[in-house]
Amino acid sequence: MIRVKQPFISFVHLKRMKNLVLLVIYFFMVLDLSAQELTMRITGIKQGKGDILMAVFNKEDGFPNETSKAMELLRAVPVNGEAELTIKSLPAGRYAVAFFQDTNGDGILNTNLWGIPKEGYGVSNNAFNMFSAPTYKDASFAFPQVSILDMSIKY
Repeated sequence: MIRVKQPFISFVHLKRMKNLVLLVIYFFMVLDLSAQELTMRITGIKQGKGDILMAVFNKEDGFPNETSKAMELLRAVPVNGEAELTIKSLPAGRYAVAFFQDTNGDGILNTNLWGIPKEGYGVSNNAFNMFSAPTYKDASFAFPQVSILDMSIKY
């Protein structure tokens, strides 16, 4: 009887390992595409009047005033009347952004007796309602279809 030596790794094992490696590579490519970067730019900011405080919402609940319900809170120091904020590794989805210039440094959007903001403010899509806060529906956008968000501040 002649005995044939078996290789340590058979052809079938190599083929399975190749498929596994390709699957892992594909998995990391999908992860990379599903979590991308969102850049938000705000223009028209009054210089030297305070930082920009921003809340990013991924649902209607709490938008735009209840920052405790926001998925992300950000702060930026304006430079030359502009501010730029970036969120890295943001999953695909629908989002809305609300921000204001905290002129007195108290971390709160101050309003007058009628609820009209005393500080500069804005939301994504530059949505605006004359007699109430903008709605999530009006301010929301699809990410990553929108990856750079340009907004202006209202005083």
